[in-house]
Amino acid sequence: MNHKQIKHITNNHYRDLKKYIKKVSEDFDVEAIHQFRVAYKKLRAFLRMISQQHKMAGEIKISKKLKKGYNISGSIRDLQLQQQRILEATKQEVKKPQAYLSLLQREIKKLQPELSEIFLEKPVTESKKKTDSSVPDKFKLNGFSNFVQKKWKAIYAIIASGHFSDENIHAIRKSLKDLFYNVKIYEGAEHKILSQRIWKGKDERYFNKLLDELGSFQDKCTAIALLKSYWLISLNIYNRELLERIKNGWVKDKGRMKKTLLK
Repeated sequence: MNHKQIKHITNNHYRDLKKYIKKVSEDFDVEAIHQFRVAYKKLRAFLRMISQQHKMAGEIKISKKLKKGYNISGSIRDLQLQQQRILEATKQEVKKPQAYLSLLQREIKKLQPELSEIFLEKPVTESKKKTDSSVPDKFKLNGFSNFVQKKWKAIYAIIASGHFSDENIHAIRKSLKDLFYNVKIYEGAEHKILSQRIWKGKDERYFNKLLDELGSFQDKCTAIALLKSYWLISLNIYNRELLERIKNGWVKDKGRMKKTLLK
């Protein structure tokens, strides 16, 4: 991969980010936020990979402003999805936990102006300028192999430790996602060879399913975390008792999901 090809890939990612920022800025649509965050992750994964062959010390990093926009948009999306989860979990209830749903909406409203302000400051242009000056002149296939090796080493280290905390399970998912996004860049024979190195005797469908399950587990962790004790205490008895029941059910679901994943 030469310098022109590398720039073509980063340019495409930055173009996608601009497109989705425009969509998010219109009405903070949950799907637009998701697409913006996926575009960010793909760019981040690519920059991490080409940093393997980078002569300068350290990783090529996205600008702090764009990263902050990514993090805030993630918080907004988590809250939006929580509203959807609660409505789904209480669809059989005559009375909804309106106090909690309103609390979530207030938290969303607090974050939206901050995200809008960041987006108005053109973080994509700033980040592109920063990373364009740092990308290498070329990226060889052995650089990709080194990247794969590094990611699997991190995964194996967690497995060997036997310490499967929620954070470590999430770290495994992030490493697999980085591999998944980057192998998509290659085509034809290269894609076939690199896929074999990545998937360790399994096929792509196996890892697609695993990534889906890891994503569902992460969503469950987030759902439980958003039923914060200090939030629930502030609610009326009906809301509190209903949400505690939901939380207990989700904790049991999470335990079952974790056992399946560890197998």
